[in-house]
Amino acid sequence: MRLGALLFAALLTMFMAGCSEKNYFKPEIVQGSINYDGELPAPIAEIGYHSATLENGQVVTDKGLSSYRLPKGYRFITQSGDRIVAAGDCLPNIVFDVKTGKKRKIDLSRRILAALFIPSSNKIAYLIEGNKYGIYDYESQKVVAQYSSDIALTSDIRIASPMMLEQLVLIPTLDGKLVILDGDGAKLREIVVGKGENFNNVIFLDVIGNRLVAATPHRIISVSPKMMDAQNMEISDVIFLQSGIYILSKDGTVYLCDENLKIEKKKKFPFAHFVGAIYGEFLYLIEKQGYVIATDSDLVTANIFELPDDIDDWFFAAKDTIYYEKYYFKLHQ
Repeated sequence: MRLGALLFAALLTMFMAGCSEKNYFKPEIVQGSINYDGELPAPIAEIGYHSATLENGQVVTDKGLSSYRLPKGYRFITQSGDRIVAAGDCLPNIVFDVKTGKKRKIDLSRRILAALFIPSSNKIAYLIEGNKYGIYDYESQKVVAQYSSDIALTSDIRIASPMMLEQLVLIPTLDGKLVILDGDGAKLREIVVGKGENFNNVIFLDVIGNRLVAATPHRIISVSPKMMDAQNMEISDVIFLQSGIYILSKDGTVYLCDENLKIEKKKKFPFAHFVGAIYGEFLYLIEKQGYVIATDSDLVTANIFELPDDIDDWFFAAKDTIYYEKYYFKLHQ
């Protein structure tokens, strides 16, 4: 009996170990290695949707490294000209003027997660912790309109920013919705992007021409004036270009879709875990084990290069540049 019990326990242990074994991306051929081009003045302290705030208060965006520094403890949210919305833990939200250094308090009850300066006004559209959103006038320091959406217990770190669509304000929520407000804060419509139970916030939102594309970690939609199309899949990232929509899935597959999300081509990189992408003539997919996969726009060929490090810490991709910890690599075309 004892021998049988021991044998059963051993088999159970082997079974559990086999079930918990994790597979990693291991390319058979690596064409070469990539070195970083340079070093940032300080390590990354936090990343946002289109930014990374460094420990010294400087900010990296698509435009590169800022010359200004945010006040201590603050993180970049959004910018318009010299004005920045910044937030911090246990600190009041602020509008910060990078020229004068003046701070104006934003009187909201929770930390701002995403925001947008509404053009030709003193207003911002905002999303705060607790999944409340609305419009705030930072000159009069008053809430113009505020709404509550369903409580979201978990969210992906990538929280898409609000944006303008002509005169309308689009605010992505933590529970997978896209809310449309007019400039005065009246709610006009809600579009459901995803319905996942966990990590269901909108992680991608962009408009090109008359086409809107939005995604949660579990679903992507493409909206035109006439119809809406959708694909259900586990999504790591989305690249929306004039030439097509690229979806980087969590199973290591890259999909090329047309504007209606019809899959035209796909290529799988077994066990790849994509953490971001930059693009130029080719797509450069950044893989967590420390690889750059360079593939042509039709997903026919791919060359793989090795980075100096695995991606285990803060990582930010900005069009043609990747930033990792305190280093960066710029795509040379």
